[in-house]
Formats: sequence, structure tokens, C-alpha cells
Amino acid sequence: VTMLTYLDQLKVSLRPSSVTSTSTDLRIFATFVIGHDPTLDRVGDIERHHIEAFKIWQRAQPGMKGPTFAVASFRRRLTHLRMFFIRITEWDWDDAPARVPIFFGDIPKRDESLPKFLDDDAYIRFMRSLTEEPHLHRRVAVELLARTGLRVGELCDLEADAVTIIGGAHWLRIPVGKLHNDRYVPLHPELVTLLDTLARSDGPRHPGRLLAGAEGPLNRHAVTRWVNTVARRAGIGHVHPHQLRHTLATQAINRGMSLEAIAALLGHKSLDMTRNYARIANRVVADEYAAVTAKVEAL
Repeated sequence: VTMLTYLDQLKVSLRPSSVTSTSTDLRIFATFVIGHDPTLDRVGDIERHHIEAFKIWQRAQPGMKGPTFAVASFRRRLTHLRMFFIRITEWDWDDAPARVPIFFGDIPKRDESLPKFLDDDAYIRFMRSLTEEPHLHRRVAVELLARTGLRVGELCDLEADAVTIIGGAHWLRIPVGKLHNDRYVPLHPELVTLLDTLARSDGPRHPGRLLAGAEGPLNRHAVTRWVNTVARRAGIGHVHPHQLRHTLATQAINRGMSLEAIAALLGHKSLDMTRNYARIANRVVADEYAAVTAKVEAL
């Protein structure tokens, strides 16, 4: 009952997908502790030993894509559970434990891996392959990802009136995303032409949406398949849609675009997210390193 009441509170301020994810994590935890300790009948009696047993059990469970539960999923689950205990304690609920039983140190640290992107050669081959795409609506969808840095979810949610003209130039309005902010990105002339051609074609339509697939509204799985079809045709192997976003950001830094402008383009909440690209795309450092290496080899 306490957990269900908590979820009702989350529905007021969080998105349905976030509430559903938290609900799943709470239900899995509740199922475990009930089986682990049949005498447990209230949240307020959950103690540290219950959490320690759950951590060991959960981490050993098989994952969807590997023999063990993914670290990222494990981190998310523990984070949701910890926030549950923190909130009901701060809200002074009667069924809250005497102390929060999940500590910050229980949550694995996130690996600071570098964003994966396409190098210039792979990107050129990808874009050439894209021009050979026979389905216009698929080409437009993938071109939008490659030339605007859209997240795939944002692409699928583009509204029918997303294209607008500001100061004589074409811009794309990105609807409120996971960071709860609208933003505008400039459209490449090639995209303007393709979108105009698509609008005048008899391609797939869906009310209220800028793009659609043959089966109806776009979904991330269909878009991922389209991206990989183009990548295979280009001979560059598997490419995830988010790699196109990383590639655009990397190219922008390489060509001198400021971090502030890139953050605005991508809809980053802080520059810390954008600085990850600077770690892999500093052309000044690369050029100076190449110059020094050439001098050393000439000695």
C-alpha cells in the first residue's frame, strides 16, 4: 500500500514512462523481500540486511543481453529504490524506516566512457549510402537524425507543424523532451528540400505528426532498423541512431563551434554533458600532436 501510494504521488510530477519504470523496480524489490523474509509485512520494517540480500540476488540475475544483470539497469533500480526511501522519510510517512537503508555507496559509479561516433570516412560513406535509400520517408527520418542531432525519441514525436521560418531561415522545433525544454535547430538546405518533397508526395501520413512509417507513427525500433540498413549498405557495420547525434557534436567541435552553441543545439541541460565531446574532438591538440610527431620523425 505504501509503495502504491508513493507511485500515485509520482504520477503528479513525473512522466508516465518514469512512473512505470519506478513501479517495475518497486514491484521486483517487493517480490524479492517478501520471499526472502515472509514475516515482513510493512515498508517501515525493511532493514539493511534486506537490501544487502537484494543487491546480491539482483546482480546475479540473468540480463536481457548477457549472462548477468546489466550494471546500468542495476544502477537505475537501486537509484529508484533509494529515492523511494529518501522521499517517504522526508515526507514523514508513518511507514518509513527509521533510516534510509540504501546508501549512496551501494549504487555503482557510472563509467565515463567516451561517446561513440563515426569518423569522417565512415560518415561520408554513410551519407552517400543514404542518398540511395528508395523510401523517401525513411531517408528524411535518417537525414534528420544525422543533420540535426535529434534523439530518436524526439524524431518520433515531431509534430506536423515542427518546421517553421525564423528570420528567413528554416528551423525545426523540437518538442519538450526529457529535459522539459523546447528548442529550435536550424535545418540544412538539403533537409528543407527533402521535407518539401515529402510533403508533396503520397508517402505515409499520420495525423499530428511530421513523419510516419508505413505502419503508422514512427517508433524507435523502426528508425533503428532504417539506420542500420543504411550502415550495412555503406559497409560500416552496426550504427546506433544515437551515434549520429554524437557524430554531429564531434564534427561541430572539430570545426570550431562553441560548447555553448552545441549545448543549445543538442538540448543539453549543462555544459558538462557537452564537454564529453571536447575530450575526443579537439582538433587543435590533434593538429599540434601531428606537427610535433612530424618534426621528431624528420630528425
